[in-house]
Amino acid sequence: MQKTASVIEQLFQYLTSGVSAFHVTAHSRKVLLGAGFTELKLKDTWQLEKGGRYFCCPFDTTLYAFTIGSDCDPANGIHIAGAHTDFPAIKVKPNPEIFSHGYMQLNTEVYGGPILNTFFDRPLSLAGKVVLRGERYDRPDVRLIDFRRPILYLPNLAIHMNRGVNENGAPIDNQKHLLPIIGMTDDQIDSVFEDVFPLNKNTTFMEILASELDVDPHDILDYDLCIYNTEQPARVGINGEFISAPRLDDITSVCALIYGLINSRNADRVNMVCLFDNEEIGSLSKQGADSSLPAVIIGKIWQSFGKNQTDCMADIAGGMMLSADVAHAYHPNHPASQDITNYPVLNRGLVLKTASNQSYSWDSEILGSLIDLCTRENIPYQRFVKHSNTRGGGTIGSIISSHLPMRTADVGVGLLAMHSSREVMGGNDQLALTRLAEAFFNN
Repeated sequence: MQKTASVIEQLFQYLTSGVSAFHVTAHSRKVLLGAGFTELKLKDTWQLEKGGRYFCCPFDTTLYAFTIGSDCDPANGIHIAGAHTDFPAIKVKPNPEIFSHGYMQLNTEVYGGPILNTFFDRPLSLAGKVVLRGERYDRPDVRLIDFRRPILYLPNLAIHMNRGVNENGAPIDNQKHLLPIIGMTDDQIDSVFEDVFPLNKNTTFMEILASELDVDPHDILDYDLCIYNTEQPARVGINGEFISAPRLDDITSVCALIYGLINSRNADRVNMVCLFDNEEIGSLSKQGADSSLPAVIIGKIWQSFGKNQTDCMADIAGGMMLSADVAHAYHPNHPASQDITNYPVLNRGLVLKTASNQSYSWDSEILGSLIDLCTRENIPYQRFVKHSNTRGGGTIGSIISSHLPMRTADVGVGLLAMHSSREVMGGNDQLALTRLAEAFFNN
């Protein structure tokens, strides 16, 4: 059984490395390779063996990892657990250069539903991927990039110019107020600091990227970059019982599922972890949960056993699936935001989420199975149901279960400040979720 300290160390490594969906996937790939998993290519014919441990990255923000038991019979079905690699963010638009009175700024757009004011007055950086010219037009060279240092800043307006900010807030115009400063174009900057990047009113963002990657700016074709909070994860509270960090949603689940699969040793079944992109914007993409890709991956596994698609769907119908995503924890300063009898509290266990409108996927049979599993394995758990006057959120659970005929349930750890640039969770809850993932794959 893993201890809380080692589980939190694994999570901190994920949080530090996972500064974009591309980097979350890349770190997962690194962890799986280190655990002895074999990487497969989607276009290849898969020659799979019983006892094998494999993964495939069809796209650079998605990953499918699976194990085949040493005595596996496909008729025993499959256990699947899914999470998402993306998180709410601010992204850089094409042609982003803006110059104003010596400031160089970047034009941006919002991805998902972040709490925007939490990105102000923070050290910010850039990460994602850059696409370079290749030998053929349809075979570009793709590079991951992470500046790893604070290069951007979004300053608030001083209270002297907005006297009612504490009472009325500071309304944010996405097109006017989310233009981070990247530097100054004044000539005298060179005389003040050493090793500077020489900005002027003709500097292009492509030149900045090229300098960081040590490539020719004319070779850069496109990019997909998000702005992220560079502050490091930390244990907080008088006894260090809480974790405060950027990107807990949904790296907590990604980390728990990957290590749960690595540590599992089921002999008679296929187990799989699916990491999807674009959950924060509805999942409708080739790399999202609302696609045919999960069925394609599972179909290739079953095909390696000599079974067809009809056999596959029949076999997996008896399986089970976990949709792992974060939950809303009880907020002591805003108690009225929660349901009056179903409200998870930090550090009291993982959360089982239900909603009668199926925004969280569930039925009583699979909830009963998970409650029984938690009871048998002594894993603390809690229930969450949304306040009846709120719409609440949604996850990949109902989406993916509409494509795969499997019993599906939503689980996760409780958070405070969800979708802030820095969120809070209970350290013990990460251990509970990791133990559930391992027990789910083992039993």
